[in-house]
Amino acid sequence: MEAKVQRVLIWTGPVMMAFWVGAFLLVAGFIPPSDPGATAEQIVQMYASRSGAIKIGMVFSMLGSALLVPFGVAISGQLKRIDGGRALADVQMVSCALLSLEFITPIGVWMAASFRFDAHSPEVTQAIHDLGWILFMTVIWSLWVQLIAIGVAILIDRRPEPILPRWLGYLSFWVSILIVPAGIVLFFKSGPFAWNGVIGFFCPLVAFSVWIISMTLVVHKALNRQIAEGSEPGGIPALAKVPAAAA
Repeated sequence: MEAKVQRVLIWTGPVMMAFWVGAFLLVAGFIPPSDPGATAEQIVQMYASRSGAIKIGMVFSMLGSALLVPFGVAISGQLKRIDGGRALADVQMVSCALLSLEFITPIGVWMAASFRFDAHSPEVTQAIHDLGWILFMTVIWSLWVQLIAIGVAILIDRRPEPILPRWLGYLSFWVSILIVPAGIVLFFKSGPFAWNGVIGFFCPLVAFSVWIISMTLVVHKALNRQIAEGSEPGGIPALAKVPAAAA
């Protein structure tokens, strides 16, 4: 039963991406991101022109961010099956929970900006908006730790048929490198490394999306195999257990 529950939970990853990207792109209009060099008046005009859409988009993106937690639980369920992977599974899970909160926090900042954009000076709205983007982009270090923990756990699995394929571990390491530019966007107000740039925003977003989808499909396949074999999360075949009454 545990494996069947995890098989459902792992799909909250793609659902999270659908909520988040859909809300930012189609509702709030936050993709592509605003120009870091925009004037205070331009930022206020942006909120004034689509205040309702931004509020709705932020609500849905906040919901999506919360779904990172069950996604992380399903990943931990697989890492704990690896010999030596329990500690790394815990690191992964805590990092994923932190990432969820760290995404929710800047979304709340943008909610506040949209709530009273016309009640104070344009510079205040601009500062709140900037704070949201800087927090949103630079929180990638929790994700970085999560990716490293997953990659290490996968690669230390030495069984003939590993729980998760080794290429997924290498992918996790590659993604941990590709997201690093998002953590330094506060040094740039224009160009490819800014929070609206190809390297600063779009490259990390695509890498993260590819990793989410890859992780979901691989874990789902692994859980299907484990359910068919009758093995439980601890790696003990269910049919091999001795009933208590017979002991």
